[in-house]
Amino acid sequence: MSKVKFSFIIKLVFMGSLLSVLTAAFVMKFLFSISTITMPDFTGVPLENARKVAERLKLDLKVQDEVHSNIHQKGCIVTQLTKPKEKIKKGRIIYVIVSKGSKLVTVPRITGLLKSKAMINLKNSDLEEGYESEVSSRIYKENSIIAQAPAPGENVPFNHRINTLKSSGAKKDIFLMPDFTSKNVSGVYAALKKKNLFVENLKVENEEELESGSVISQNPPAGYPVDEDSDISFTVSLQPSDLSLRKRLIRISYMLEGHNVAKLVKVKVLSLNGSQTLYNEITQPGQSVRLNATVRGDALVQIFIGTELVRELEYRSGGA
Repeated sequence: MSKVKFSFIIKLVFMGSLLSVLTAAFVMKFLFSISTITMPDFTGVPLENARKVAERLKLDLKVQDEVHSNIHQKGCIVTQLTKPKEKIKKGRIIYVIVSKGSKLVTVPRITGLLKSKAMINLKNSDLEEGYESEVSSRIYKENSIIAQAPAPGENVPFNHRINTLKSSGAKKDIFLMPDFTSKNVSGVYAALKKKNLFVENLKVENEEELESGSVISQNPPAGYPVDEDSDISFTVSLQPSDLSLRKRLIRISYMLEGHNVAKLVKVKVLSLNGSQTLYNEITQPGQSVRLNATVRGDALVQIFIGTELVRELEYRSGGA
């Protein structure tokens, strides 16, 4: 009988302990549930309204910083460090960043500037590049700003986008390539120059039946559209039996004048010895360029600054 009583007592103790544990867990869960809340989203809410909500939820709302904002009005919360919907305990400090409103900046004048310089000016004024359109212009240099919107002097929010109209440079004239086959190449040079076109490559082939200097083939072909950027090449004839067309040496001298900054200078020679680019380098103002070239027959020396032909020198057969 004593054993039955002892077993019963043990069971009562066990049930009591289990009930105590469950009760304690329930109480702890209840206490935790009433001491935690779900973090509200204060983004865009006026600070005073957010303070009232935080006070009801027993949260301590503090302003960490104030920043300019184009999105949120002055006095509204821009962001909060504790994420919305996060479970937090009551009494927690909540840090927020508040808007000082939109910062106004004055639009600088960027018309007439190269795009690279214009974009630097916008960045320095806390402005951003907007939409860009492009048109050809003989007045404004390539890649320079023709117009802008908003106009210079207007006050706009910081990071506002400035739309621009950019120059693509002068519209290039397009011509149809003539048929120069069988023509003398000296006349071809002159005809192309009138259209601001130049020979990029000249090859020479031995051909006894054609007069020396006659065009055998051309590229682009006749009727093909060309402009000042087109690469034009010719193959011309040379009579091997013509002893007057022996190779000879010419001397070329040129000085860069009329410029106060360094320029890219190119010196090209065209003759029945083919085409030769003798010099293509950055040249300082006042610097002299002295060159020698081997040619056949009449030779034409073309001197370019950048892409602009600035001088032509003719060397006739039998003299320099």
